[in-house]
Amino acid sequence: MTEWLLTYLGPAQVGNIRGVGRPVTQAERDRDAALVDGFERVVGPDGRAFLVERAPADPE
Repeated sequence: MTEWLLTYLGPAQVGNIRGVGRPVTQAERDRDAALVDGFERVVGPDGRAFLVERAPADPE
């Protein structure tokens, strides 16, 4: 029942939610890894979360 309701009331999607998704390419995996390695999630004093660039690691 819930899945049927999500078809009409859920978030907007362009594709078929029941269809098979396309495979993820290596370039997309590399981009995702670079984003995860390059940024970190920080929660501010007001409770909002945001991303900040990670400081470069010292080679020492």
